[in-house]
Amino acid sequence: MKTLSLTSTWIRASWLAMSLGAALLSLPALAGKTLDAVKQRDQIVCGVNTGLSGFGAADSQGKWTGLDVDMCRAIAAAVLGNPDKVRYVPLSAPQRFTALQSGEIDVLSRNTTFTLTRDASLGLSQTVVTYYDGQGFMVPTKSGLKSAKQLKGATVCVQSGTTTEKNLTDFSRANKLDIKPVVFEKLDASTAAYFAGRCKAYTTDASGLASIRSKEAKDPKDHLILPELISKEPLGPLVRRQMGDLWPH
Repeated sequence: MKTLSLTSTWIRASWLAMSLGAALLSLPALAGKTLDAVKQRDQIVCGVNTGLSGFGAADSQGKWTGLDVDMCRAIAAAVLGNPDKVRYVPLSAPQRFTALQSGEIDVLSRNTTFTLTRDASLGLSQTVVTYYDGQGFMVPTKSGLKSAKQLKGATVCVQSGTTTEKNLTDFSRANKLDIKPVVFEKLDASTAAYFAGRCKAYTTDASGLASIRSKEAKDPKDHLILPELISKEPLGPLVRRQMGDLWPH
């Protein structure tokens, strides 16, 4: 059943990527600055995670894989006729929006949550939802904790510049838990701090928790993902909001 579930997930992901590519192929001849630049350099510049298995991560040979990477490849296939014509730019959470706004990248495909605030204030377009997620918590199994509501007064490692940070504050206030966030700019710094015991818990999207536990824990059984999801996180790619740019509006 697990194999079937994983197969179904990747079939859905592939369908999304093909649908996205088809939408781009159906565009009329555009003269947008981004599209012109992409065609001139013969390459899509795609902002991705610094390393999150399942979404965007490079192996020891520098080959990138993951759902967000597949979206970049789909765009390259649609616009340039070759899915390999992509340059990946790894970005931390605080860096990602500035990189897109400044033109450093063409597309941001980096497990990014769609929110009304971001849609209204960043000058960016939220395109299609590629993955529905929710924020959770991970704790050492030996802590004996079974619920996020047992984290009263606890230190929790979290990455800055994310909806995760704000959701943690809101959850703590709503449940009178007085949680103490320990904030890091980079993902690897926040996870390293958690595994070193600097925080009682770690919080991010549930998919990220599963990825981090599987990839970075010495023994995944030593860490428990608590059952509560404290938010709804629709994830997907973003582009600049400009007339005639790379994406249909």
